[in-house]
Amino acid sequence: MATTIMTPQFQNPRAIAAAGEEIYKSIQSELESNHRGEFVAIDVKTKAYRLGDTAEAALENAKNAEPDGLFHLIRVGFSGAFQISHAFQRPNSDWLSQ
Repeated sequence: MATTIMTPQFQNPRAIAAAGEEIYKSIQSELESNHRGEFVAIDVKTKAYRLGDTAEAALENAKNAEPDGLFHLIRVGFSGAFQISHAFQRPNSDWLSQ
């Protein structure tokens, strides 16, 4: 089994996310004015970034540029890369009275 070695400051996902958010803040205005809605993969070790129309494209572009990179993914102009939701449905339309 292969072992992944991380630099000391990036030993957990929260540290990677925090570093990625800090880097994003420094490039946010340029990205949001020219690339809103695209995805950006930020290498937290080198501070380099790559864009893509999809999350997969951004990560593929980033991995091609830096195979050993450690990436944080953001959708430009949004609070998160993805939206997760759940719709609750009941067969009985009068579910509040139960």
